[in-house]
Amino acid sequence: MVERPRTEGPTAAKRRTSSASAASEKARAVERAGPRPSASGFKPIKTRRIFEEICDSIRQKLVSGELKAGDRLPPERDLSELFAVSRTAVREALRSLEIAGIVDLKKGSKGGAFVTEAGVAQVTRTFQDMLDFGRASLETLLEARLLIMDVVVRTACERATPADIAALKRNVAETIEMTKAGMYEERTLKAVEFSTLLANATGNPVLSAILEAMAAVIRGFVVAAGPPALDSIIPSRKRLIEQIQKRDADGACATMHSYLVSLTAHLLQAQKARHAEPPRPRARKAPARRPTAPAS
Repeated sequence: MVERPRTEGPTAAKRRTSSASAASEKARAVERAGPRPSASGFKPIKTRRIFEEICDSIRQKLVSGELKAGDRLPPERDLSELFAVSRTAVREALRSLEIAGIVDLKKGSKGGAFVTEAGVAQVTRTFQDMLDFGRASLETLLEARLLIMDVVVRTACERATPADIAALKRNVAETIEMTKAGMYEERTLKAVEFSTLLANATGNPVLSAILEAMAAVIRGFVVAAGPPALDSIIPSRKRLIEQIQKRDADGACATMHSYLVSLTAHLLQAQKARHAEPPRPRARKAPARRPTAPAS
């Protein structure tokens, strides 16, 4: 015997349709009204990882001045007890702070976590990452420095103090001595430092951080490129210092621009030459000699 499907009566169907319509209208009303305000001011809870809390706590001590550049953080075991967390969480927090450029982790008997100079390490890492990951090139970095340096030189001409001028002159004198001694790499590092001293003369810590970070990244390319055929760095620097002392902004900018354009061309040419070098062929091994039969 085949069972016939039940048919719903008109009253039940009407009741179900009315209920669905009412629920739909209620949902639309809630959507129009938006989220209900919380009378107590509570907000949704966001779970944070333990190491992030540790990082924030150390950052707060930096902001408040309790920790300063060069200070050494307590040992890992002590931090673990102070925060009442595992040493694994402390280790993860210190690695995170190192990546952010806030602390420098050193090994050895005199090692530990040391607070770094705020600002510069983070900016340097950003520039280096942009180069490493292909978001910028040496050419664009040098172009940016050329543009920023114009602002730095003009501002230094307005604000440089006798102490700033003395620091620039001392840098040039040390560069000359290293050149005479044939200490090219040390001389290059000293010469690159000049741009940071120039930025310090502006009295603007943001410009100082940017120029110091750029110099740190470009330094390796300068060493790898070697000295140019016509090295005009010493006379150019001496002329620049004289122009800054005289508050000759236009002349100083022209001197710096001319030097940087020449240096940029040298660095880019050296990079191109390195990339164009064919790989060195591997030395072939001599075939093994077959043993000869003894003479009969």
